[in-house]
Parts: sequence; C-alpha cells; structure tokens
Amino acid sequence: MQNLTVQELAIVVAVQKIDPTLLTPDFLTMTQIVPAAWEILGQPVRSYDGSQITYQQGVSVIAQAQRVSFVELILNKEAEQIEVPKLAQAFVKVLSNLEFVGVGINLRGYLDFEGKSEAARRFMFSHLLALGDWLTIGDAPVQAGINLGYTFPGKRLNLTINEASVQQPEQNSNPIVLFSGNFDYDLAGGDPAANVARLQEILANWQQDLALYEDVVNKFKKAETAIEMPTYSS
Repeated sequence: MQNLTVQELAIVVAVQKIDPTLLTPDFLTMTQIVPAAWEILGQPVRSYDGSQITYQQGVSVIAQAQRVSFVELILNKEAEQIEVPKLAQAFVKVLSNLEFVGVGINLRGYLDFEGKSEAARRFMFSHLLALGDWLTIGDAPVQAGINLGYTFPGKRLNLTINEASVQQPEQNSNPIVLFSGNFDYDLAGGDPAANVARLQEILANWQQDLALYEDVVNKFKKAETAIEMPTYSS
C-alpha cells in the first residue's frame, strides 16, 4: 500500500444569494480573480440554475444560487502551485459586498492498492470493519461506506471512506480506498465585515486543513493481514 495520494481540492464559498450568470470568463479575468493568461477548456455553461467554467490548468469555477465552488485537480502539485485558494480569496475580495454564510474546504484522496482488489477489500472489511456473517449476504461482494466526524479546536473534519477505483493509462482500473474530507466553517449571523475577514483567514490557512486531513487518513494505514475474505463467482 502506498502513501495517501491527495487528488482534488475544492473550496466552496456559501453565500446568501448570487446570480450564477455573473461569473463569466470575461468577468473573472477583468476582475483578476482568474489570471488573464488562462485558457478555457471546452464550452462554458451559463444559466440561472448554474454556471461552470473549466480551465486547462485543471481548475473549474462552478456557480450556483447559494454557492461558488473552486475545484482543482492537485495530483503531483506542490502547495505553491495550487491555485484555488488564491482564486477564492480574490473572489471574496472583489465581491466583498455579498452576504457570506460559510465556507467548506473539501479534499479527496486515496490509498492505492496497486491492482490488488483483495487487499483493498481486506482493508475495508477486516481493518476498518469487523468480519461477520453480514459480509457474506447476497451473490456479490457487499459495498461499504463509512462516515466519521473528528472534532478539533475551532473546526470539524467530516470524513467519508469508500471503496473505489481509478483508471490507469493503458491499464485496467486500479482498486483504491477513497477518503473524502470536508472542513465546514459556518459564518452565518456575524457582522458582514467580520465575516469577510474570517473567511479570508480560513482561506489563507487552507494548508493547515490539508495537513490535518493527511495526518488523520495516514493513521488508517496498516500492514495487510492474512485474514481470509469470502469469495464470489463471477
């Protein structure tokens, strides 16, 4: 089993209300929320229900009536190369007149089992869960998802664990265990100026949340055991 691979970072800024059609490519570049040199990938989506712009840098900006999400594929990127915290900070600065009610720092990463599907299932069902008759019900392997909540000073990490797979170039899908983490900060009810300052502080400290997420997930790693898992005919 390899170390944790952090695949995606999403910053979700929750607002009381926003017009999704406002966030056009031109608006994002003119206000310097997005660098002018960035090139759009595909055709932007723009409607009153929601808008989405995807850039060749692996970043998407998604606007809905009560939230704006900045999503980035961060695989193999160093911290200083990650863009979405800077984009979110610029968005808050430019549109500081919005009524901000919260922000989420969402992370998605996985432990890779290098093609060993049995090892991935053993991790889920003998390391994280207890073996029992409940595991052998039905004609196919049972699927599992685990939700955990961790409380830390000033924040809470909600962690969801699932079996999954990733497609490798020119290879079959690779079994993984997916760890989806969310730090959710509530700003509702505060003074607008104080909310903006608090929001910028949270965004500036995003690496602390990343480090905490990595520390928690890495504690789940354990050497494989010889416990026999049930088999199913294909």
